[in-house]
Order: sequence, then C-alpha cells, then structure tokens
Amino acid sequence: MAKKNNAQLTLFNENVYEYFVLLSPDEAIKQAVDGLKEQLHALIGLEDYNRKSIAHVSLFKMKATADTQVLKLVKKAAAALQPFTITLDGHEVLKHGGVSRTLCLKLEDPEPVNNLMALLDPKPVAKRSYRQTSILDKTPRAKKVIHPHVTIARSIATADFDRIEDLTPFDYRAEWLCDRITVLRRLDGSTGIFSPVKEVKLG
Repeated sequence: MAKKNNAQLTLFNENVYEYFVLLSPDEAIKQAVDGLKEQLHALIGLEDYNRKSIAHVSLFKMKATADTQVLKLVKKAAAALQPFTITLDGHEVLKHGGVSRTLCLKLEDPEPVNNLMALLDPKPVAKRSYRQTSILDKTPRAKKVIHPHVTIARSIATADFDRIEDLTPFDYRAEWLCDRITVLRRLDGSTGIFSPVKEVKLG
C-alpha cells in the first residue's frame, strides 16, 4: 500500500486568503461618509453592499496563504514613508461607460498615496541591454493608472444616478493624518466581510 505524502497533503489543504490593503480615515470621517450614504439611499435607494461598506482609500488586493507574505511587503513600504495628511475635496463622479457611475470623494493631493502605491508595487529597474532589439520584442505593459478616492457608492446604474438633481450635498471636505496602513483578509472565493489582520504604522 502506497504511503501518504504528508507534505503534499499539507500543501493542498492550505487555506488561500484574499487580502485587502487600505488606508482608513478617523471615526468622524467614517460617520460623515455613512451619513452621505444614507442621504443617497433616501434619494435613489442603495444596495446593502454600498450602505454597509466603511469609508476607506483602497490600495490593493492580493491572494496569499499566510499573513506574513503580505505583512512583509506592507511593512517594507510603511517604513519608507512618514505620516502624511489626506484631504478630502468634495465629490467626484467616475463613469463606467454608459452602464454605471461611482460617486466618491476626491483627494486634494493624491501624490502621497501614489507614492505609497509605488513602494508597494515597485517598477522593475531597467537593465542596459547590448543586444539588438527586434520587432518580436514585447512592449512592456503600462501599469494601471491609480486614482485614489473614498467611495460613497459604487456601480450605481446610470438611470438611477441621473435621478439625482443636485450633487452639492455630497461636497464633503475634511482631512485626517494618515499614519498607518490597514490589512484585512477573508477566505478566497467567499463573499463574507474582511476581518482585521494588522495595522502597520508609517515611518
């Protein structure tokens, strides 16, 4: 009878998690954004996922089997940056073709967040090449454009969004000192809520 390969069993039984890395504002801003969600719900009605989501600035998501794989990356980036101020500067509408709209709060200066993103996902250093280039050489893919923001509600059907007559009530302005990165996780493939893993301080 063939022996069981315990190493193989461990490998295949290992849980895979989806990690969500973000910047979290203070409680006053979270409550204010909750209020904006309720105002919007009163106007056009919102799905539960929009009403229940907590205000944040998304950085990235990734899959891993252990917290240490993600925390190593986050801690390295956090150590290279000092705390900085994030200022919310009124509403902004993101269009997704003719299908839907996202109502969010724009950042007055997104550069510090973009700098953090660059540290979390650094571009490879270009190496000098002495060989002749060819038409068969692949052109490097452009990195995804980063547009940091705080979402009020996403994926609103365009027909519903067009019912909003005045967006000025959503011109919320505030600021907070961003001094940490928040890491959450949930089982990959699940639709459950993300659970806290760790808050990593900057600097």
